[in-house]
Amino acid sequence: MSGNIPSQYGGPSGKRVAQPVASSAWIARNVRYRDTATADPPNKTLAHLPVNGVIVWAVIFNAAQTGQKLIRLDFSKATRFDCCEAAYVAGGEYEIAGSGPGHAYSAIVRVYFGSRPTRTLRAEAQHALSQLQLPPPR
Repeated sequence: MSGNIPSQYGGPSGKRVAQPVASSAWIARNVRYRDTATADPPNKTLAHLPVNGVIVWAVIFNAAQTGQKLIRLDFSKATRFDCCEAAYVAGGEYEIAGSGPGHAYSAIVRVYFGSRPTRTLRAEAQHALSQLQLPPPR
């Protein structure tokens, strides 16, 4: 976990925040995580991602985006998009975004695969998502 750091995330929000903060965390399966917790994308790790590798990377930041639905940590709800700035990701990147409990903050969760996601890799990603504990609202 990164702990609270100055946020690089934001955009239109329902709340004004004097000092926006973010916190990120990750889970890596079948690969050693080589980046700082805040690396988005984690290019050093992605450059070494084996075919059976899975990375789940999450960030939460304040304030919650206006009109955002609550995030559901369900891989079947993830959308695929092109990745990354520097490292090739054979299996692609998937993202789930929404607001956290009580709409207290926004969350982005990204899943990276070392090869086309098989049923086994998708199950590993869902297992990691199921272990992710979003903080309660304050």
